[in-house]
Amino acid sequence: MAEKIDFTKQRTKNCEELMIPEARQYLDIPLDEKIKKSQEIIKEAFKKYKKVGLGFSGGTDSLVLLHLTLPLKKDIHSVFVDTQHEFPETYVFIEKIRREWHLQSLTSVQAEENKLDKIKDKYGFKTPDFTEICCGYHKIAPMMKAIGDFGFDAFLVGLRGVEHEERAKESFFSPRKNPEHIRVHPLLFWRQKDILEYVKKFNITCNPLYALGYTSLGCVECTDKNPDPNAHERAGRGVVRETIMERLRALGYT
Repeated sequence: MAEKIDFTKQRTKNCEELMIPEARQYLDIPLDEKIKKSQEIIKEAFKKYKKVGLGFSGGTDSLVLLHLTLPLKKDIHSVFVDTQHEFPETYVFIEKIRREWHLQSLTSVQAEENKLDKIKDKYGFKTPDFTEICCGYHKIAPMMKAIGDFGFDAFLVGLRGVEHEERAKESFFSPRKNPEHIRVHPLLFWRQKDILEYVKKFNITCNPLYALGYTSLGCVECTDKNPDPNAHERAGRGVVRETIMERLRALGYT
């Protein structure tokens, strides 16, 4: 992908054009039909794979995914990767959802130690190498280890194709290695407005950080408020992360 990152609304259109026809055909269907299609994908995952897990980050996309999944499997094993650098509001929100949604099977996992300062000292802050190694150690590796430790042969995640050019290329069922499993993307064809419409329709309380001006959530060090409410939803995540997304996803990043 080119080094120049587009944070305007045009980026959404660019991502839509990159999406595979299998997913792009559902972009413009009404929300109720999107809900039905997403749950069909989730049901197919439960039918095809013996042990299915779900990634829950505390962000709205994964919240919607969890809300769609629970009526189909109330004891779905969910995994929250605690990078040890989440916003305080995210930790509080995770516990709120765990309690109010009665999530008996939500597990938090994390790396053995906090290496942020060591990685920063060696590679500089927010450089490409820093971002890849820090995220790889604190976020990706614990998630991949959890998938292997729990024996998931499929893992549901709230990835949407319009978020990033690399994500736009995804399919509903995507093979992964180390460990071998299938990454399942039930929200692949949802736009940001669909997510917002869904939480309003079902009166779902979201992470309070969104009300403070954030439109995409990550670690404290690498997430800023969106400087322009009319900009692309990934604005605030930084140019470096967006530029090396292909490298991150090769490691297992969603």
